[in-house]
This record gives sequence, C-alpha cells and structure tokens, in this order.
Amino acid sequence: MMKPAAPLNPWLAFGGAFLTALTFALTCRYPGYVHHDTSEIAMWSTLGWPLGLPKHPPFLPWLLRAYSNVVPLNWVSLDVLTAANITLGAWAVWRIALFMLDERRAAVALLLYGLAPAGTFFALKLNHNAILVSLWPLTLLAFLNCLRAERIAASLAWGTAFGALAAVSMLAKYYSGVLLACCFAAALVSAHRNRFFCMPGGYVAVAIFAALVAPHALWVLHNQGATLAYALHETEREAYPLAHFLAVTPTYLLPPLAAYLVLRRPGGAHFALAHPIPRELWVLVAGPFALTAAFIALFKLRGATSWSLPDFCVVPVVLAALLPDLSDDVFARCRRFAAAGLAGLALAGPLVLMAAFALKDGNAVEPRAELANAAGRVFEAATGRAATIVAGEPKLANAAALDIPSHPRAFTNFNSAFAPWVTLDALARDGLLVLCNSNDEGCQARARTIQPEQARFVCTLARQRHWLGLVGRSFSADISGVWGRGADVDPARATTACQAEGGVAGLISKP
Repeated sequence: MMKPAAPLNPWLAFGGAFLTALTFALTCRYPGYVHHDTSEIAMWSTLGWPLGLPKHPPFLPWLLRAYSNVVPLNWVSLDVLTAANITLGAWAVWRIALFMLDERRAAVALLLYGLAPAGTFFALKLNHNAILVSLWPLTLLAFLNCLRAERIAASLAWGTAFGALAAVSMLAKYYSGVLLACCFAAALVSAHRNRFFCMPGGYVAVAIFAALVAPHALWVLHNQGATLAYALHETEREAYPLAHFLAVTPTYLLPPLAAYLVLRRPGGAHFALAHPIPRELWVLVAGPFALTAAFIALFKLRGATSWSLPDFCVVPVVLAALLPDLSDDVFARCRRFAAAGLAGLALAGPLVLMAAFALKDGNAVEPRAELANAAGRVFEAATGRAATIVAGEPKLANAAALDIPSHPRAFTNFNSAFAPWVTLDALARDGLLVLCNSNDEGCQARARTIQPEQARFVCTLARQRHWLGLVGRSFSADISGVWGRGADVDPARATTACQAEGGVAGLISKP
C-alpha cells in the first residue's frame, strides 16, 4: 500500500521543478536552438504512424506527432516537453521513495535525485536516451507495486500498468531490455516472489507487453533487423568503450553522493540502516550498470555511455535509506537548499549561454537554423516552390527539416538506408536542396554525384550569432539545389535571392 503524502506540497514542488527546468532550458541556449537529435525526431514525426523507423523504434516520433496535433513543434514547445519529461521522472522517483521509505527520506531522496545530472542537465537534449529518464522510473514504480500487490485487483491493475510501460520503454529504445531483465531478476530474489508468481499481475504484464511490442517486432523481422543492427553497430566515439563507460558513468553519482555525505555528518559516523533495503532494490541499483558493462564488453558497443542516463534512478532512494534519523533542523535545511537550488538554476541559464559563446561551443552557437531558413528562401526563389527534401550534413539537414516552414524531409549524408522516403522519382519530381559545411569536401563531393552540373545552383552563405554583445564563430555553408520536374526555374531570380541573403552565387543554370 502506498504511504501517505510526503511532507512537501507535491503541486508546489513539482510545479516549481517544471518551471525551473523550462526556464533553464529556454535560457541556457541561443533562442531558437534545437538539438539535431530532436530535429531528426521531429522530422520522423511527420511520417505518420509507422511501425518502425530506420534507426530507432517509433515511440518518440509517435509522441511528437501526437504532441504536434496540440501545439506546433518549435524550440519553445519542445522545451516544454523536455521539462515535462524531467519533471515526470522526478515525480516517479519520489513515488518509489515514498513506497519504500518514510516521508522525510522520500523528500530527501527527491533532493538527491535532483542533484544527479543524468536526470536533469543531460536530459535537456530530448532524444531516445533522454525519454528514458521518465519512462524507466515510471516502469519501476509499476513493477514494484505489482510485485508487492496483496489483492488480485491491485495485482491486475499494476500488472496492466507495468506491461504497458515496459512496452513503451522498449518502443522508445531497445536498451530498455536491460531494465526488464533487471526487473525479472529482482522478482526472483524478492521476499515477495512467491506471492508475486502466484498472482496474475506478472502474467498480465507479459501478455500486454507482448501484444503491444508484437507489431514492431514483426516490422523488424520484415526489415531484416535494420534497427537492431543500427543499435549494435560500432561507432568511433570512444577508443576503449568499456573503460570509458566504467570511468565516466559513475561520475553521474558524484553530486548526490557528496550531498549524502554532508547529510550524514549530523547523525554520526555509524552506517546502520535506518530503513531496511529490500533485495529487489539492490538488484535495480546495480543491475543496469553491470549488464550494460557486460554488453559493451561482449558486443564492443561504442557510445553506450550516453544510453545510461536512467541507470541510477533508484540510487537516491538507497542513499536516503542509509541516512540516520533526520532532525527537524536538518530537514528544514534540506528544504531551504532545494528551494534555493531551484531558484539559482532558473537564473543560471544565461550564464551557461554566455560560457557557450566564450568557448565557441558548436551546438549552442552555430547558426544552423539561420542558414537553413536562408537556404529554404533561396531554393524557393530559384524554383518557385518550397523544398520538400533536404540533403547533406546531418546537423544542417535536420535543422532545415524543423526550421524551414515547409518542413522538408531530411536525406542525411545522402544515405537512402536511413531515408526510405527518398526515391529517384521523388528527387526527379520535387528536386533537392543540399546543405554542406563549406569545409566539408566529402559532403560536397557526394552532392556533385547526385546533382548534375547542368541542373544545379550553388550559393555560399555565412552566418554568425550575436547575443548581448557576444559573438559566436562565423559558420558558412554551401547550399545547392537540383530543379525538379515542372519547376519554374529563374537563374537570375536565384542569383538575386542568394545575394539578398548575403551569399555568393556560384554556377546557376537552367536544365
């Protein structure tokens, strides 16, 4: 049975957390900035409701498509969704803590969770890793309630919730299989296992999970396991992936561990458990990290460190259980610290943006949206119609897909395996807008192979971002286009449009 409400006002606490996350997200980056991962997902959301996609399972594009039916997708609405994701994850961790601990320790567990960057700062980039920040704690909350349910009705209800959330987690990222394996192991070692396996909840969860995942699984089989191959492919992000994972991932816990040690001091040096920690919780604490390390070693996975944002979501619950009794004075100080932290974080966004300009950080200050919009205007002036396919460097192409008003579909790196919507007929009919960094000779060479010289134009544009007297580095791109069938091509108009955008026009010819 769930414990009564913790000694904090949930509406005030989580409303404040949401507003803080939203304010920080809106102010810590240049206005209009959307990470290229998020832009790509927004582009996929325009494809309808496919059962699968070339790179990832489909839940997040589905979510953005449903969201776009309510509000238009732009940098503000996407930051609102990001803040909601972070806040929902924090709420689920708090509910897990309430389920296991007394009211004060649950509130402290929430404070410790808020100090972990994996569930806050790193989740500001809404992608297939960040969405797990809310989905994993929600799934664990349903699992723990199903595990401990004493009545058949409760077992059925929580089993239904667990199965549905487990399916959504798997349809968000295959890495969630690690979580489900740990849930099974936790059920096996739990003191409640006999009752759990005699109750219907677990079997209902398996049935619902299978039913919801089956359509996508059939799609994967039909497409020769394309998304699985992408999930397991080797990248060059780290030379020694296992060493990198073992060294970097535990650093996510340093802030909450430091706060835990500070809170222990008033209670003395002994480490006797103030609350017994059930065996299943230990499995859920250590299991995801251990299994991920094993998979990295077996499959030589690179980039897996970025998958592990939700791995330690229940660690704050264990840390709170290890605390001695909290006096009124210590607990009052915790609440004041939390309030001050939220206020400070809400005000810290401009300082982060200022640092990005000073360090010339690429993602924050590169004017991709400005270049994409200018490219779209030049293409429309040259052809008499808006771009529907944009190819080239992934960050620029994905930015164009979101920022150009016609929302063209991206053809990143000219790789048709990741862009099944691009066909020879579509290219011949609609034409093609290409964006390459000016110093990216590889991208420009691939553009020349797909664009016949007698039917293309080139315009070199440069942009620079300015903010409160700060100036980002200059960034230039070569934009080019192929005329589609029936385009009202006017080379002089294209030249004029390029020059109006401050660009330098190259070869412009009519097919």
